[in-house]
Amino acid sequence: MNAVSISKKLGLIATIVGLVCFQLAVSTLAVEPGKTSYTAEVVCAFRAIAAKDPDPKTRNPDYLAGQFVSPEFSNRFPGFGLDFEDAKIAMDAMNTGGYYYVNARTHHIDTILKQTVKGGVKQVVVLGAGYDSRAYRYRESFPNITFFEVDLPATIQEKQKRVTKILGTSPDWVRYAPIDFNTQTLKEVLSKVGYDAGNKTLFVWEGVTYFISEAGVDSTLRFIANQSAPGSSVVFDYMLQAVFEGDYSYYGARKIIYHVALRGEPYIFGIEPKAAENFINQRGLKMLSDIGPKELTRRYLIRSNGSIDGRIAEFVRIVHARVPQPQEMERLIKTALKEAPQYAREGDPDKLGHKIKLPHEVKDFLTTYEQDLVSKDISKIMDHFSDNFQSEGKAKQDVQMFFNYYLKKKTFKTIKIFLTKFNRQGSKASVDGYIRADGITIPMTVSGIIKEKDGKWRWL
Repeated sequence: MNAVSISKKLGLIATIVGLVCFQLAVSTLAVEPGKTSYTAEVVCAFRAIAAKDPDPKTRNPDYLAGQFVSPEFSNRFPGFGLDFEDAKIAMDAMNTGGYYYVNARTHHIDTILKQTVKGGVKQVVVLGAGYDSRAYRYRESFPNITFFEVDLPATIQEKQKRVTKILGTSPDWVRYAPIDFNTQTLKEVLSKVGYDAGNKTLFVWEGVTYFISEAGVDSTLRFIANQSAPGSSVVFDYMLQAVFEGDYSYYGARKIIYHVALRGEPYIFGIEPKAAENFINQRGLKMLSDIGPKELTRRYLIRSNGSIDGRIAEFVRIVHARVPQPQEMERLIKTALKEAPQYAREGDPDKLGHKIKLPHEVKDFLTTYEQDLVSKDISKIMDHFSDNFQSEGKAKQDVQMFFNYYLKKKTFKTIKIFLTKFNRQGSKASVDGYIRADGITIPMTVSGIIKEKDGKWRWL
Protein backbone atom coordinates (compact mmCIF):
# COMPACT_ATOMS: atom_id res chain seq x y z
CA MET A 1 0.00 0.00 0.00
CA ASN A 2 1.51 3.36 -1.01
CA ALA A 3 1.78 6.44 1.20
CA VAL A 4 -1.23 8.18 -0.40
CA SER A 5 -3.44 5.13 0.13
CA ILE A 6 -2.30 4.84 3.74
CA SER A 7 -2.99 8.54 4.31
CA LYS A 8 -6.49 8.24 2.85
CA LYS A 9 -7.15 5.14 4.93
CA LEU A 10 -6.05 6.86 8.11
CA GLY A 11 -8.17 9.89 7.31
CA LEU A 12 -11.25 7.79 6.59
CA ILE A 13 -10.90 5.78 9.80
CA ALA A 14 -10.32 8.93 11.86
CA THR A 15 -13.46 10.47 10.34
CA ILE A 16 -15.48 7.35 11.11
CA VAL A 17 -14.21 7.35 14.68
CA GLY A 18 -15.10 11.01 15.12
CA LEU A 19 -18.61 10.55 13.76
CA VAL A 20 -19.29 7.42 15.78
CA CYS A 21 -17.95 8.92 18.99
CA PHE A 22 -20.15 11.98 18.47
CA GLN A 23 -23.13 9.72 17.83
CA LEU A 24 -22.41 7.76 21.00
CA ALA A 25 -22.05 10.97 22.97
CA VAL A 26 -25.57 12.06 22.17
CA SER A 27 -27.28 8.68 22.10
CA THR A 28 -26.50 7.20 25.52
CA LEU A 29 -26.72 10.00 28.03
CA ALA A 30 -27.50 8.10 31.24
CA VAL A 31 -27.95 4.66 32.70
CA GLU A 32 -31.69 4.24 32.88
CA PRO A 33 -33.20 2.05 35.63
CA GLY A 34 -33.21 -1.57 34.55
CA LYS A 35 -30.68 -0.95 31.77
CA THR A 36 -27.17 -2.35 31.48
CA SER A 37 -23.97 -0.32 31.69
CA TYR A 38 -22.54 1.50 28.67
CA THR A 39 -19.03 1.37 30.13
CA ALA A 40 -19.29 -2.42 30.55
CA GLU A 41 -19.97 -2.69 26.81
CA VAL A 42 -17.05 -0.40 25.94
CA VAL A 43 -14.58 -2.36 28.07
CA CYS A 44 -15.78 -5.63 26.55
CA ALA A 45 -15.36 -4.17 23.04
CA PHE A 46 -11.80 -3.08 23.87
CA ARG A 47 -10.95 -6.62 24.97
CA ALA A 48 -12.56 -8.07 21.86
CA ILE A 49 -10.47 -5.89 19.55
CA ALA A 50 -7.24 -6.56 21.47
CA ALA A 51 -7.97 -10.31 21.32
CA LYS A 52 -7.49 -10.10 17.54
CA ASP A 53 -3.91 -8.85 17.90
CA PRO A 54 -1.65 -11.15 15.83
CA ASP A 55 1.23 -10.57 18.27
CA PRO A 56 0.96 -13.15 21.11
CA LYS A 57 2.88 -10.92 23.52
CA THR A 58 0.25 -8.16 23.50
CA ARG A 59 -2.83 -10.11 22.42
CA ASN A 60 -5.66 -9.87 24.93
CA PRO A 61 -6.41 -13.30 26.44
CA ASP A 62 -10.19 -12.76 26.42
CA TYR A 63 -11.06 -14.79 23.33
CA LEU A 64 -14.76 -14.76 24.34
CA ALA A 65 -15.12 -10.97 24.53
CA GLY A 66 -16.29 -10.56 20.94
CA GLN A 67 -19.22 -12.89 21.61
CA PHE A 68 -20.28 -10.94 24.70
CA VAL A 69 -20.57 -7.59 22.89
CA SER A 70 -24.16 -7.00 21.83
CA PRO A 71 -24.80 -6.70 18.06
CA GLU A 72 -26.41 -3.29 18.58
CA PHE A 73 -23.33 -1.95 20.33
CA SER A 74 -20.77 -3.57 18.02
CA ASN A 75 -22.42 -1.91 15.01
CA ARG A 76 -21.77 1.52 16.55
CA PHE A 77 -18.40 1.04 18.22
CA PRO A 78 -15.46 2.39 16.17
CA GLY A 79 -13.08 -0.29 15.01
CA PHE A 80 -15.13 -3.26 16.17
CA GLY A 81 -16.00 -4.58 12.72
CA LEU A 82 -12.61 -3.79 11.18
CA ASP A 83 -9.58 -6.05 10.86
CA PHE A 84 -7.01 -5.61 13.61
CA GLU A 85 -4.75 -3.21 11.71
CA ASP A 86 -7.60 -0.80 11.01
CA ALA A 87 -9.16 -1.31 14.44
CA LYS A 88 -5.85 -0.33 16.01
CA ILE A 89 -5.87 2.91 14.02
CA ALA A 90 -9.38 3.58 15.30
CA MET A 91 -8.28 2.97 18.90
CA ASP A 92 -5.32 5.32 18.51
CA ALA A 93 -7.58 7.97 16.99
CA MET A 94 -9.54 8.08 20.25
CA ASN A 95 -6.35 9.46 21.88
CA THR A 96 -7.31 8.38 25.41
CA GLY A 97 -5.20 5.31 26.20
CA GLY A 98 -8.29 3.51 27.48
CA TYR A 99 -7.90 0.64 25.01
CA TYR A 100 -4.31 -0.03 26.13
CA TYR A 101 -5.19 0.26 29.82
CA VAL A 102 -8.00 -2.29 29.49
CA ASN A 103 -5.69 -4.67 27.64
CA ALA A 104 -2.93 -4.39 30.25
CA ARG A 105 -5.44 -4.70 33.10
CA THR A 106 -6.84 -7.93 31.67
CA HIS A 107 -3.34 -9.42 31.45
CA HIS A 108 -2.48 -8.30 34.98
CA ILE A 109 -5.62 -9.62 36.65
CA ASP A 110 -5.38 -12.91 34.73
CA THR A 111 -1.81 -13.27 36.01
CA ILE A 112 -2.96 -12.71 39.60
CA LEU A 113 -5.85 -15.16 39.12
CA LYS A 114 -3.48 -17.93 38.00
CA GLN A 115 -1.02 -17.20 40.81
CA THR A 116 -3.67 -17.23 43.54
CA VAL A 117 -5.29 -20.44 42.30
CA LYS A 118 -1.87 -22.10 42.53
CA GLY A 119 -1.72 -20.69 46.07
CA GLY A 120 -4.88 -22.48 47.16
CA VAL A 121 -7.79 -20.24 46.18
CA LYS A 122 -11.05 -22.18 45.95
CA GLN A 123 -13.47 -19.37 45.09
CA VAL A 124 -13.34 -16.35 42.78
CA VAL A 125 -15.80 -13.53 43.40
CA VAL A 126 -16.13 -11.04 40.54
CA LEU A 127 -17.60 -7.80 41.89
CA GLY A 128 -19.27 -5.63 39.26
CA ALA A 129 -18.88 -8.55 36.86
CA GLY A 130 -20.28 -6.86 33.76
CA TYR A 131 -19.21 -9.01 30.82
CA ASP A 132 -16.16 -10.51 32.52
CA SER A 133 -15.46 -13.93 30.98
CA ARG A 134 -12.92 -15.44 33.40
CA ALA A 135 -15.42 -17.93 34.83
CA TYR A 136 -15.82 -19.39 31.35
CA ARG A 137 -12.32 -18.95 29.94
CA TYR A 138 -10.68 -20.70 32.90
CA ARG A 139 -13.14 -23.54 33.39
CA GLU A 140 -10.87 -26.08 31.72
CA SER A 141 -7.74 -24.88 33.52
CA PHE A 142 -9.39 -24.60 36.94
CA PRO A 143 -12.28 -27.10 37.01
CA ASN A 144 -12.52 -27.09 40.82
CA ILE A 145 -12.95 -23.31 41.23
CA THR A 146 -16.40 -21.90 41.95
CA PHE A 147 -17.02 -18.45 40.47
CA PHE A 148 -19.46 -15.90 41.90
CA GLU A 149 -20.57 -12.95 39.77
CA VAL A 150 -22.08 -9.93 41.53
CA ASP A 151 -23.73 -7.03 39.72
CA LEU A 152 -26.94 -5.06 39.35
CA PRO A 153 -30.01 -7.20 38.55
CA ALA A 154 -30.42 -5.96 34.96
CA THR A 155 -26.77 -6.62 34.15
CA ILE A 156 -26.83 -10.09 35.73
CA GLN A 157 -29.98 -10.98 33.80
CA GLU A 158 -28.47 -9.83 30.50
CA LYS A 159 -25.17 -11.57 31.32
CA GLN A 160 -26.95 -14.90 31.86
CA LYS A 161 -28.73 -14.55 28.53
CA ARG A 162 -25.45 -13.95 26.70
CA VAL A 163 -23.67 -16.78 28.54
CA THR A 164 -26.42 -19.25 27.64
CA LYS A 165 -26.26 -18.13 24.01
CA ILE A 166 -22.46 -18.54 23.90
CA LEU A 167 -22.17 -21.82 25.83
CA GLY A 168 -25.53 -23.33 24.97
CA THR A 169 -26.27 -23.85 28.66
CA SER A 170 -26.17 -22.10 32.04
CA PRO A 171 -22.94 -23.25 33.76
CA ASP A 172 -23.31 -24.87 37.18
CA TRP A 173 -19.87 -23.69 38.33
CA VAL A 174 -20.94 -20.03 38.22
CA ARG A 175 -23.22 -18.53 40.88
CA TYR A 176 -24.95 -15.30 39.89
CA ALA A 177 -25.69 -12.83 42.68
CA PRO A 178 -27.79 -9.81 41.66
CA ILE A 179 -27.57 -7.01 44.21
CA ASP A 180 -29.54 -3.86 44.99
CA PHE A 181 -26.99 -1.73 46.81
CA ASN A 182 -29.76 0.37 48.37
CA THR A 183 -31.32 -2.55 50.21
CA GLN A 184 -28.83 -5.46 50.21
CA THR A 185 -25.31 -6.23 51.42
CA LEU A 186 -22.58 -8.36 49.86
CA LYS A 187 -22.79 -10.76 52.78
CA GLU A 188 -26.52 -11.22 52.23
CA VAL A 189 -26.45 -11.84 48.47
CA LEU A 190 -23.34 -14.05 48.48
CA SER A 191 -24.56 -16.24 51.33
CA LYS A 192 -27.72 -16.96 49.33
CA VAL A 193 -25.70 -18.52 46.49
CA GLY A 194 -23.29 -20.62 48.52
CA TYR A 195 -20.31 -18.37 49.23
CA ASP A 196 -18.13 -19.94 51.96
CA ALA A 197 -16.28 -17.39 54.10
CA GLY A 198 -13.97 -20.17 55.31
CA ASN A 199 -12.47 -20.77 51.86
CA LYS A 200 -9.51 -18.89 50.48
CA THR A 201 -10.95 -16.52 47.88
CA LEU A 202 -9.82 -14.10 45.18
CA PHE A 203 -12.01 -11.02 44.75
CA VAL A 204 -11.76 -9.40 41.32
CA TRP A 205 -13.02 -5.81 41.47
CA GLU A 206 -12.25 -4.44 38.04
CA GLY A 207 -13.29 -0.99 36.81
CA VAL A 208 -15.68 -0.31 39.69
CA THR A 209 -14.22 1.73 42.58
CA TYR A 210 -14.19 5.03 40.71
CA PHE A 211 -17.94 4.81 40.09
CA ILE A 212 -18.98 4.35 43.74
CA SER A 213 -18.82 6.39 46.93
CA GLU A 214 -16.07 6.27 49.54
CA ALA A 215 -18.54 4.52 51.85
CA GLY A 216 -19.15 1.86 49.19
CA VAL A 217 -15.43 1.24 48.70
CA ASP A 218 -14.91 1.14 52.45
CA SER A 219 -17.69 -1.37 53.15
CA THR A 220 -16.58 -3.67 50.32
CA LEU A 221 -12.95 -3.80 51.45
CA ARG A 222 -14.01 -4.39 55.06
CA PHE A 223 -16.28 -7.23 53.93
CA ILE A 224 -13.35 -8.85 52.12
CA ALA A 225 -11.09 -8.44 55.17
CA ASN A 226 -13.62 -9.86 57.61
CA GLN A 227 -15.65 -12.33 55.54
CA SER A 228 -12.95 -14.36 53.78
CA ALA A 229 -10.22 -16.70 54.96
CA PRO A 230 -6.67 -15.45 55.72
CA GLY A 231 -4.66 -15.65 52.51
CA SER A 232 -7.60 -14.47 50.43
CA SER A 233 -6.93 -11.38 48.35
CA VAL A 234 -8.52 -8.65 46.26
CA VAL A 235 -7.33 -7.05 43.03
CA PHE A 236 -8.91 -3.73 42.14
CA ASP A 237 -8.10 -0.58 40.24
CA TYR A 238 -8.50 3.02 41.38
CA MET A 239 -8.20 6.44 39.85
CA LEU A 240 -6.00 9.24 41.15
CA GLN A 241 -7.50 11.66 43.63
CA ALA A 242 -5.87 14.60 41.83
CA VAL A 243 -8.38 14.47 38.99
CA PHE A 244 -11.12 15.54 41.42
CA GLU A 245 -9.09 18.65 42.10
CA GLY A 246 -9.21 19.62 38.44
CA ASP A 247 -5.88 18.15 37.34
CA TYR A 248 -6.56 16.61 33.92
CA SER A 249 -2.92 16.61 32.85
CA TYR A 250 -2.72 12.80 33.09
CA TYR A 251 -2.99 11.31 29.63
CA GLY A 252 -6.53 10.23 28.83
CA ALA A 253 -8.10 11.76 31.94
CA ARG A 254 -10.01 14.67 30.42
CA LYS A 255 -11.66 12.82 27.55
CA ILE A 256 -12.53 9.65 29.44
CA ILE A 257 -13.87 11.41 32.54
CA TYR A 258 -15.88 13.81 30.37
CA HIS A 259 -17.55 11.09 28.33
CA VAL A 260 -18.46 8.76 31.20
CA ALA A 261 -19.93 11.68 33.16
CA LEU A 262 -21.92 12.82 30.14
CA ARG A 263 -23.42 9.36 29.77
CA GLY A 264 -24.61 9.18 33.35
CA GLU A 265 -21.81 6.99 34.77
CA PRO A 266 -19.50 9.55 36.37
CA TYR A 267 -16.28 8.81 38.22
CA ILE A 268 -16.72 9.99 41.81
CA PHE A 269 -13.94 8.47 43.93
CA GLY A 270 -10.16 8.40 43.93
CA ILE A 271 -7.13 7.64 46.10
CA GLU A 272 -3.85 9.49 46.52
CA PRO A 273 -1.20 6.91 45.45
CA LYS A 274 1.28 7.90 48.17
CA ALA A 275 -1.35 7.06 50.78
CA ALA A 276 -2.87 4.01 49.06
CA GLU A 277 -1.11 1.53 51.34
CA ASN A 278 -2.41 3.29 54.44
CA PHE A 279 -5.90 3.32 52.92
CA ILE A 280 -5.69 -0.45 52.40
CA ASN A 281 -4.24 -1.10 55.86
CA GLN A 282 -6.99 0.87 57.60
CA ARG A 283 -9.48 -1.62 56.21
CA GLY A 284 -7.56 -4.63 57.48
CA LEU A 285 -5.75 -5.61 54.27
CA LYS A 286 -2.04 -5.85 53.45
CA MET A 287 -0.75 -4.34 50.22
CA LEU A 288 1.00 -6.78 47.89
CA SER A 289 1.39 -4.51 44.86
CA ASP A 290 0.28 -1.15 43.48
CA ILE A 291 0.95 -1.03 39.74
CA GLY A 292 0.87 2.13 37.64
CA PRO A 293 1.01 2.88 33.90
CA LYS A 294 4.79 2.58 33.47
CA GLU A 295 4.96 -0.86 35.05
CA LEU A 296 1.80 -2.05 33.27
CA THR A 297 3.35 -0.98 29.97
CA ARG A 298 6.66 -2.72 30.73
CA ARG A 299 4.95 -5.98 31.69
CA TYR A 300 2.14 -6.25 29.17
CA LEU A 301 2.43 -3.78 26.28
CA ILE A 302 5.84 -4.55 24.77
CA ARG A 303 5.45 -6.19 21.37
CA SER A 304 7.61 -9.04 20.06
CA ASN A 305 9.80 -6.57 18.15
CA GLY A 306 10.49 -4.60 21.34
CA SER A 307 8.25 -1.63 20.51
CA ILE A 308 5.53 -0.30 22.83
CA ASP A 309 2.03 -1.26 21.67
CA GLY A 310 0.55 2.12 22.60
CA ARG A 311 0.29 4.85 25.22
CA ILE A 312 -1.72 3.81 28.25
CA ALA A 313 -4.19 5.99 30.20
CA GLU A 314 -2.16 7.47 33.04
CA PHE A 315 -4.69 8.25 35.77
CA VAL A 316 -5.54 4.71 36.96
CA ARG A 317 -3.58 2.17 39.04
CA ILE A 318 -4.15 -1.46 40.11
CA VAL A 319 -3.81 -2.80 43.67
CA HIS A 320 -3.46 -6.38 44.88
CA ALA A 321 -4.02 -6.77 48.63
CA ARG A 322 -4.10 -9.82 50.91
CA VAL A 323 -6.26 -10.75 53.91
CA PRO A 324 -3.73 -11.28 56.75
CA GLN A 325 -3.96 -13.43 59.86
CA PRO A 326 -6.07 -11.83 62.66
CA GLN A 327 -3.10 -10.61 64.74
CA GLU A 328 -1.40 -9.00 61.75
CA MET A 329 -4.70 -7.44 60.68
CA GLU A 330 -5.15 -5.84 64.09
CA ARG A 331 -1.61 -4.43 63.98
CA LEU A 332 -2.03 -3.06 60.45
CA ILE A 333 -5.25 -1.28 61.35
CA LYS A 334 -3.83 0.30 64.52
CA THR A 335 -0.70 1.55 62.78
CA ALA A 336 -2.64 2.91 59.79
CA LEU A 337 -5.18 4.74 61.96
CA LYS A 338 -2.35 6.29 63.97
CA GLU A 339 -0.79 7.70 60.79
CA ALA A 340 -4.20 8.52 59.26
CA PRO A 341 -3.18 10.68 56.26
CA GLN A 342 -5.63 12.38 53.92
CA TYR A 343 -5.92 9.32 51.70
CA ALA A 344 -8.92 9.67 49.44
CA ARG A 345 -12.08 11.58 48.79
CA GLU A 346 -15.02 12.00 46.54
CA GLY A 347 -15.42 15.08 44.39
CA ASP A 348 -16.61 17.32 47.23
CA PRO A 349 -18.14 20.56 45.88
CA ASP A 350 -17.40 22.35 49.15
CA LYS A 351 -13.67 21.70 48.69
CA LEU A 352 -13.55 22.60 45.01
CA GLY A 353 -13.42 26.10 43.60
CA HIS A 354 -11.65 28.53 41.31
CA LYS A 355 -7.91 27.96 41.62
CA ILE A 356 -7.08 31.44 40.34
CA LYS A 357 -8.36 35.00 40.63
CA LEU A 358 -10.68 35.99 37.79
CA PRO A 359 -11.71 39.41 36.43
CA HIS A 360 -15.28 40.34 37.33
CA GLU A 361 -16.35 40.41 33.69
CA VAL A 362 -15.17 36.82 33.22
CA LYS A 363 -17.02 35.74 36.37
CA ASP A 364 -20.13 37.43 34.98
CA PHE A 365 -19.69 35.59 31.67
CA LEU A 366 -19.47 32.24 33.47
CA THR A 367 -22.44 33.01 35.74
CA THR A 368 -24.66 33.96 32.81
CA TYR A 369 -23.63 30.82 30.92
CA GLU A 370 -24.44 28.67 33.97
CA GLN A 371 -27.89 30.25 34.23
CA ASP A 372 -28.63 29.73 30.54
CA LEU A 373 -27.61 26.06 30.73
CA VAL A 374 -30.04 25.52 33.61
CA SER A 375 -32.81 27.37 31.73
CA LYS A 376 -32.09 25.30 28.58
CA ASP A 377 -32.42 28.38 26.36
CA ILE A 378 -30.52 27.23 23.25
CA SER A 379 -30.29 30.66 21.62
CA LYS A 380 -28.80 32.20 24.76
CA ILE A 381 -26.47 29.25 25.26
CA MET A 382 -25.14 29.52 21.73
CA ASP A 383 -24.58 33.27 22.09
CA HIS A 384 -21.81 32.32 24.52
CA PHE A 385 -19.89 30.66 21.66
CA SER A 386 -17.87 32.60 19.13
CA ASP A 387 -18.73 32.10 15.47
CA ASN A 388 -15.08 31.10 15.12
CA PHE A 389 -15.37 28.43 17.85
CA GLN A 390 -13.26 25.33 17.19
CA SER A 391 -12.51 22.53 19.65
CA GLU A 392 -11.32 19.01 18.81
CA GLY A 393 -12.68 19.33 15.30
CA LYS A 394 -16.08 20.59 16.49
CA ALA A 395 -17.42 23.91 15.20
CA LYS A 396 -20.22 26.06 16.63
CA GLN A 397 -22.90 24.24 14.62
CA ASP A 398 -21.72 20.90 16.05
CA VAL A 399 -22.07 22.26 19.57
CA GLN A 400 -25.59 23.50 18.82
CA MET A 401 -26.54 20.07 17.45
CA PHE A 402 -25.26 18.50 20.65
CA PHE A 403 -27.15 20.85 22.96
CA ASN A 404 -30.36 20.51 20.95
CA TYR A 405 -30.26 16.77 21.58
CA TYR A 406 -28.70 16.68 25.04
CA LEU A 407 -30.93 19.24 26.72
CA LYS A 408 -34.05 17.44 25.51
CA LYS A 409 -32.85 14.44 27.50
CA LYS A 410 -31.31 16.14 30.52
CA THR A 411 -32.34 18.86 32.96
CA PHE A 412 -29.96 20.38 35.48
CA LYS A 413 -30.97 21.99 38.76
CA THR A 414 -27.56 23.47 39.49
CA ILE A 415 -24.48 24.15 37.39
CA LYS A 416 -21.27 25.81 38.52
CA ILE A 417 -18.10 26.33 36.47
CA PHE A 418 -14.72 26.42 38.20
CA LEU A 419 -11.56 27.57 36.42
CA THR A 420 -8.15 26.20 37.34
CA LYS A 421 -6.34 28.21 34.66
CA PHE A 422 -6.79 31.70 33.18
CA ASN A 423 -3.96 33.15 31.09
CA ARG A 424 -4.99 36.33 29.30
CA GLN A 425 -3.22 37.80 26.30
CA GLY A 426 -5.08 40.83 25.00
CA SER A 427 -8.62 39.94 23.95
CA LYS A 428 -8.04 36.19 24.31
CA ALA A 429 -7.42 33.90 27.26
CA SER A 430 -6.51 30.24 27.58
CA VAL A 431 -8.58 28.51 30.25
CA ASP A 432 -9.03 25.17 31.97
CA GLY A 433 -11.33 23.84 34.67
CA TYR A 434 -14.39 21.74 35.35
CA ILE A 435 -18.14 21.94 35.62
CA ARG A 436 -20.08 20.84 38.69
CA ALA A 437 -23.57 19.82 37.50
CA ASP A 438 -25.99 18.43 40.09
CA GLY A 439 -23.12 17.01 42.10
CA ILE A 440 -21.27 15.52 39.12
CA THR A 441 -17.83 16.85 38.11
CA ILE A 442 -17.30 17.15 34.34
CA PRO A 443 -14.00 18.34 32.83
CA MET A 444 -14.09 21.32 30.50
CA THR A 445 -13.35 20.46 26.88
CA VAL A 446 -12.87 24.03 25.66
CA SER A 447 -9.52 25.70 26.12
CA GLY A 448 -10.08 29.36 25.34
CA ILE A 449 -12.33 32.41 25.52
CA ILE A 450 -12.31 35.64 23.52
CA LYS A 451 -13.62 39.15 24.13
CA GLU A 452 -15.24 40.13 20.84
CA LYS A 453 -16.09 43.50 19.31
CA ASP A 454 -19.44 43.77 21.08
CA GLY A 455 -17.62 43.59 24.43
CA LYS A 456 -18.84 40.08 25.32
CA TRP A 457 -16.65 37.15 26.30
CA ARG A 458 -17.36 33.96 24.38
CA TRP A 459 -15.98 30.42 24.19
CA LEU A 460 -13.39 30.23 21.42
